[in-house]
Formats: sequence, C-alpha cells, structure tokens
Amino acid sequence: MGQELHKKSPRRVIGRLCTIGALGALCLLSVGGSAVAATTKATPFVAESQPVTWSATQPDGTPVGSPVKIDIAEVGTADQLPSGATLRPGQTYFYVALYPTFVYSNDPQTPVPMPVTPATLTTPTGTVTGIPAAASSFTVDGAWYFPLHGSVSAVTLQVASFTKVLGNERGDFGTWTFTPTPITFVSTHVAAPPVSGHSTGSPGSGGGASTTNGSTAADSNGTAGTPVGLTVGAGAAGVLALGAATAGAVMIRRRRAFARADREGRVVLSGPPALAAGAVGVAGAGLPPGRQRIVVKLLGPLVIDGTKRAITHGPVLEIVTFLALHPGESFTSIQLRESIWGLGREPIASQTFRKYMVELRKAFGTGVVVTDAHHYVLTDTVTSDWDLFQSFLGSEDRLAGNEDALGLVRGPVLHGSFVGKKNSPFLWAFETASVIENDVVDVAGELAQAYLDLGESERASRAVRQGILCSSTNLWLRTIDLKVGVAVGGPRELERRLGAGRAAMATFPNDVADLEREAQVLGWVAVASD
Repeated sequence: MGQELHKKSPRRVIGRLCTIGALGALCLLSVGGSAVAATTKATPFVAESQPVTWSATQPDGTPVGSPVKIDIAEVGTADQLPSGATLRPGQTYFYVALYPTFVYSNDPQTPVPMPVTPATLTTPTGTVTGIPAAASSFTVDGAWYFPLHGSVSAVTLQVASFTKVLGNERGDFGTWTFTPTPITFVSTHVAAPPVSGHSTGSPGSGGGASTTNGSTAADSNGTAGTPVGLTVGAGAAGVLALGAATAGAVMIRRRRAFARADREGRVVLSGPPALAAGAVGVAGAGLPPGRQRIVVKLLGPLVIDGTKRAITHGPVLEIVTFLALHPGESFTSIQLRESIWGLGREPIASQTFRKYMVELRKAFGTGVVVTDAHHYVLTDTVTSDWDLFQSFLGSEDRLAGNEDALGLVRGPVLHGSFVGKKNSPFLWAFETASVIENDVVDVAGELAQAYLDLGESERASRAVRQGILCSSTNLWLRTIDLKVGVAVGGPRELERRLGAGRAAMATFPNDVADLEREAQVLGWVAVASD
C-alpha cells in the first residue's frame, strides 16, 4: 500500500487514558483537592425546530417534502479545522453537515448525495458565505464551514436550490429539484456553576451565549466564558470518575472524528489483493502458524471459512462479500454503503457502519484487517472462491486448471441469499451473480465438449455436472449433458439425463421441447401416450 499499516487496540488506548486521568487526580489529591477542568473544544448547536424538511419537486412535477438529517452542527476553534479549512487569526468557524433524503413512490427514504451547493450563514454581525468542507467528488457535499468573528449563540443557514438526477430500484431516472428552507440553529450550553466550583448545570438549548465544559478564560468561540469545574474529592471514587470521564470523552471525540471523516470521504476500505493467474495457494502465505486462510465461498450458499468467530450478521456478510468480489479495489465508506444499501433499502448511519467494521475485525481475528487512520485493508489472508476460480483458469495446464476451477462449484451463485429476506439484502449482487453464473456455464460447457472430443467421457461428465450444479436450467448445458450421456451409457443413460433435464426445466416448456428434439437427433425415441 506504499505505507506501513498498523492497528491500535481501543482497549489499550482507553486503559492508558484512564491511567493518565487517575495520575492527574492523584496529583490534585496531594494538594487537598482542587477544581479540574474537562475541556470540550467545540460547542454543539441544535436545530431550533425539528424535524427539518425541505421542499422538493419530483420528476413528474409533484411536490414532496424532503426530510433533512443534521449530522453535525458546531462551532470550533482553529485547532479543530475540517480537512483543508483555513482561518485568519482570531477566527472561529461554524461547521454543519446535512443529509437530505428523497422518497420515490413508495420506496424508503434514501440519502441524496448533494452537489457542491452554495450556502450562507446569517449571524448577529452579518452574512457569511460557506466553504465546502469536502473536496472529493463522490462524497456528500452538504457540508460547509463558515469563518466567524466573536461569539454566536444563534445562526440561520440558507442553502441554495439545486437539482439532482436520481433513480429508483426499477432503474427509472429523473431530475429532482430541491428548494431548501432556512434552518435556524441555537447553541447548547452548560449553566454557570456556583462560586464553590461544584457543577450544578445541565446541557440544554437556548439563545444565550454559548459556553462549554471548558475552564479556560475563553470559550470555544474565543470569548470570555465561565469555568465549569469538577471538584475532586479525597477518595478513590474521584480517581475512577475522572479516569472514566476522560476515557468517555475521548471515545465520544473519536466517534465524532470518524463521522466527520466519513462525511468527507476519508474512510476508505480496500478489498484483498487479487490472485495472479495460476498463482493458487499464494493467498495467506504470511499467516501465523495455525491460522487458516479465510475464504468467502459464494459459488453456492454463502459461507465464510476460516474466521475466528462465525459471521452471522447479514450486513457484515454483505460488506465482506462486496469487498471479496472486488479484490485490489478501494472504496470510500459512502461508495460502499451506496453500493450495498442503495435505492430501495433503508440507509445506515456512519456510526452503525463503524460498528459493523468493529464486528468484522473481531470475527476475522488479529492481522487480517489492518488500518491506518480511517483506512481498512483486507490482507492476502482473505480471498474468495470466485477469485480462486479465475486464478485456476490461468494455469499452464488449461484443461486441468479448468477442472480445478469447476471443483469449487457447490451450487447456484450465492444460493439462498436473494430470497425471502427483509430489506432486500444482496440485491446489489444479483447482476454480479448472473455474470459469474454465465462464466461458470461457459467453462463447464467448453471443458465437457473438449473432453468429449478427446474421447474422455467420464471427465466430460464431471465437467458438465458441475456446470449444471451452478445453473440447472441452462439449455446449452443440458444439451451437452445428453451427448455426454450417450458417450457414457448409451440410450439408457440418454433417457435418464433427458428425464432429469425435463424435471429441472419444467417451468420452461419451450426449452423442454428443444431438449427433446436434441434427444431425438441422438437416437431417443419418444413413447406415444395413449
């Protein structure tokens, strides 16, 4: 990957933070107890009225409400700038990220990837033009930051109208027009403590000046604020409380950092390396002793072999399968979510996605998924039977390689994954499964015909059997199967294989008729019914 990748244990990080918090508390205890500050570097804002809804016009001209999710709205200081943002000395910024949704007919609400749309922020001192916070062309660009001067307790956001070409699961596309309504935000705050320094306030919302849990002389907007102190007692409870509070604050901050990175397209996932043609067995070469290679088996019912823990959660199975089907490719988390949970499915939030990734890493075990900041990489420990199938096809001995490839087939591609499931899981993989099935059929039919030409009927029979295992209603394979039957066992075997073909293709009477005509050419005589 061009850089060293590593993984940090969240448990180890939290443990160290608790230790640091405990040591800090002990230092305070040594002087009889004092007020200790727990600083929050950004002031959160809330929408004045919820829910927020924009006006939208569907392709047919029908107006509809477009619910808007406010992922984040906060005032931050220069040390918390979004990626690529710049401020002049003394400035703070207001950061906001929005996700409008649309409803097409009776489809579930679906997030709208916004274009780079102008936005303005009205403050008590004037109007500020927003600067897009995400540079990636694929990310949801409904995120801006607005340079500010001084303290603000209420602001009003106005986003310009925009159009977007959207489609539904039926493949119907059309131009939607979104007309955003103004959104007013007010700061949350913590009430000032009494003189003794004991905290009595609780978070809320209002129009007063914004304050945080900071103890510095200035609040997060750069103006004077009232310190909110936490008096540490002389007992072990104070030590534990401070350590837990510190660890909790860091975890919250990490979650918020992940959400921001996700919105800005900086969370990236990479599939496992692709196997070279004929290089079967290379995957997982660097595994620790006793560690089994992880194989995503999709040439039949979906099975993932070799994991430390069984993966049974549907969304995690989809993520793993998607990445395994795209070896050597990288996707932002937004691209991956839109590919899997796209049109016609209930979208998932970035924090839910992060939980899925944690579950995936635990299931795979140590060293399988390595990370660098927000980059998840599947190592060569992971492969798929489809990638193995393709690598076998590149073997020097073409016929033997094709036989080995067909030996991986266990049934229809992703058998059972598309039927009778809530929220249409694996719908994204339906077309891919069809392509894989066609490729398997081609390999099986051509190999069977090659062995027939060589007079090796038993090997031809095995090849066509594996193809039929993948696609039992394929007329071309069934026709070759009849020829193989004649070569293997004469008229009796021809009759048996014709009967199996009729049963499998009963819902396709025209194909059955074609199959019977082919059987007659090969010597089968139809018995007239009374």
